Amino acid sequence: MRNKKSNKTILLSILCAFWCGVLVQPVIAAEKGPRKHLTPVVISEAHSQFISPTISVPGTVVSKQQSELPAEVAGRLTWVADVGVRVKKGQAVARLDSKLFRLKLAENKATLKREKTKLVYLEKELERQKQLSKSDFSSKTEQEKVRLDYDVALSELAVAAAKVEVDEEMLRQYEIRAPFSGVVIARQKREGEWIGSGDSVVTLSNPNQLEVITRVSEISVPFVHVKDRLRVVRSSGATSGDIRAIVRIGDSQSHLYDMRIDVAGKDWMAGQVVRVEVPTGEAREVLTVPRDALVMRSSGTSIFRINDENKAEKISVSTGIASGEYIQVIGNLSAGDRIVVRGGERLRPGQEVKTSEVKASEVKASMDERS
Repeated sequence: MRNKKSNKTILLSILCAFWCGVLVQPVIAAEKGPRKHLTPVVISEAHSQFISPTISVPGTVVSKQQSELPAEVAGRLTWVADVGVRVKKGQAVARLDSKLFRLKLAENKATLKREKTKLVYLEKELERQKQLSKSDFSSKTEQEKVRLDYDVALSELAVAAAKVEVDEEMLRQYEIRAPFSGVVIARQKREGEWIGSGDSVVTLSNPNQLEVITRVSEISVPFVHVKDRLRVVRSSGATSGDIRAIVRIGDSQSHLYDMRIDVAGKDWMAGQVVRVEVPTGEAREVLTVPRDALVMRSSGTSIFRINDENKAEKISVSTGIASGEYIQVIGNLSAGDRIVVRGGERLRPGQEVKTSEVKASEVKASMDERS
């Protein structure tokens, strides 16, 4: 009897604990409340900076050193370097048949050697005559004759040496040598062809000395100066280059002016097509944001600003001049405001967000990738 009462007591205790747990659990869950899901966004700051209105003009990468190398003498080509061959300054890129001149040079060298031997003999003879004259064994006439022969031999030696020097110089002209290090990009003549003096044989270009050549209108000329840095956009991204020269003499038909821009780096290639952002007005101070901050809809352009409570505020703006990755905005914004640059397309006004900041260099890199 006592065991039955104990079993009932244990069973009631278990049931009581179970129902207490069931009833208390919703209360605890209600106290914790639903967990909030914050939308992640990347932010940057609005900046006040001086920028100029720009226009994008086409340009081409060219080599600063590119020449058609001509022959200095007439003759038959025996060898021409292949297209694509790299040569150093002073190396031969073509040779002409020089057999006749080599024979002539050998003849003149033999003559020079003979004149040297003759001069040595006359020099000794002149010294001997001086010794004999001291002992009255030689007349003055004989001594003067030997001196005359010596002077004539000295002159003939100089003539022979000059002929050898001329022949050696002419022989060097039978080889066309590179005036600078570069790559053979074209052959105008082939082995076996007869060429005249001044005929182009190969085209040599230096791939390590490059620049961008572009043409700008008279509107931009007053606002560009030597050493100014301009943005250059190509298929692989964007970079910048310094203006090396501005030719302020326009073409009579197009009325455009040549401008040269230095570019650095090994990944440039002559012939690349680029776009150059050229100013068309004076720089002025404006409020700018990264281009990625703009949210464009049919209703207009807007920007999301993050307030102190980490909530998104939608600001309607209009755009102005642009420079590189930044663009002018006109609206209810101030320098230093936190602006959403990534993730703004899915935001709603008043929505709480989780922010991470992007640096200016990262904004630029992102724009370069999109370019």
